[in-house]
Amino acid sequence: MSEKTSKSISGTLPPGPKGLPIFGSLFSIRNDPHLAIHRIAKQYGDICYLRFGSVPTVVISHPDLLKEAFDKTELSDRWLSQIMDILTHHGKDLALAPYGEHWRQLQRFANRELLSRRNLQEISERHVEEVVNALVEEVGEKSDSGQLVEPIEMLSRSNATIMFRAIFGRNENDTAEFEEKREELLKNVFWVFQHATATNLADYIPWLKILPNNTINEAKRVEAAQTGIIEFLINSVRARPDLDLENPACLVDLMLAKEKQGELTEEVIRQLIGDLLAAGIDTSAQTVSWLLLILANRPEIQSKVHEEFDRVIGLDSRPTLEDRERLPYLNAVVLEDMRYRTVGPLGVPHKASTSCNVGGFTIPEGAQVLGNIYSIHHDPRLWDSPDEFVPDRFLPLEDGSPSPATTNGAFMPFGVGRRLCPGWRFGEIIIWFHASRLLHRYQFHVADPERSRLPEDEVFGLTIAPKPFALKATRRKS
Repeated sequence: MSEKTSKSISGTLPPGPKGLPIFGSLFSIRNDPHLAIHRIAKQYGDICYLRFGSVPTVVISHPDLLKEAFDKTELSDRWLSQIMDILTHHGKDLALAPYGEHWRQLQRFANRELLSRRNLQEISERHVEEVVNALVEEVGEKSDSGQLVEPIEMLSRSNATIMFRAIFGRNENDTAEFEEKREELLKNVFWVFQHATATNLADYIPWLKILPNNTINEAKRVEAAQTGIIEFLINSVRARPDLDLENPACLVDLMLAKEKQGELTEEVIRQLIGDLLAAGIDTSAQTVSWLLLILANRPEIQSKVHEEFDRVIGLDSRPTLEDRERLPYLNAVVLEDMRYRTVGPLGVPHKASTSCNVGGFTIPEGAQVLGNIYSIHHDPRLWDSPDEFVPDRFLPLEDGSPSPATTNGAFMPFGVGRRLCPGWRFGEIIIWFHASRLLHRYQFHVADPERSRLPEDEVFGLTIAPKPFALKATRRKS
């Protein structure tokens, strides 16, 4: 340990398990890390200290402490694994760039222009609704032919199509090679989903970095291929004969307009595209997959959703974004889904750029800092019956004011602090369209007549996913 690091941890560290020599607490969290960390937090408190190999790790499990921590500039950097360092061009993209002027420029552009309310509305009208409606019809075809639906696969594909069209648009002049590159890019993105959170002991035990690592080598191959594909796709958009940067038809058009004005470089455009693809596909797909599974297991709650549709919308119309306030029960069901099965249970790890104090404890320089959103969403001090699915907790109050569940600071599915997910509005739109239009048209059932419920076990990865499952969908009739 260097003299600098030794000084940085001279304050009072949070309590935590002792761990093993060399490996620390790595072995105790190797299975279902979010659940293992949840148990450790219950034992040691709202802020606790673990050691993953040589990496000091602080876990924060209370919303007030988490806001205090992630509002600090000292904790605004990201902690990068080797795999993510490779896949994000050494942490230069919006999600993982070090806190500083480069990140602030990306954040301002993403919030004020790229993912502004106006642009998201146009994207929804131009791309999202069309893709979601196609998925709704596909479910209908399976229903009519007696086939089961597999939500995880179908929603991942639908979300991928939405993101690709929102980013690159859809044009009659696009070539077959353009579509082939799209499929190749999506394969690379799904590889990232499978491996980005893979435990790599070399991230925590430095001397292991000298050993061969097939996953690291594959990450380098994926990064190189992805860079080439994105360059090809950007240039294909740039070459469209009807390109009109004054009237952008997709997000790349908007970025190319800023490039022309000297406000963005092609390298930054590639980084932003990589961010959008990684952040926009898996999280929303798993959120809606969980929702369909949960409601199939709870037909009485699903019936209430359908009753609200019949009363407010009817079967001859389609729910829209503007209907969210008119469908408070469905909205409450969606929010409870995001709490009950938190698809990003530990968020994206932060890193202490310098030693600092949170909750009376020292967080040492270089420490990995985890926001334990899973524990916050399942804390009995913050939620009544936290391990039960109770949508009513998110219903507006009788006077029409928002539910305390949305305003008490304990609900944070998109994170908190300076590194709050910049695409949260887009994520909400995609989730709402998929959830509202699928549930408006269909009733989802457990397919096996001998089973009343399907397992709701969690599979840890880049997001928390259900185990693969199939449901029976039936068309709703007036």
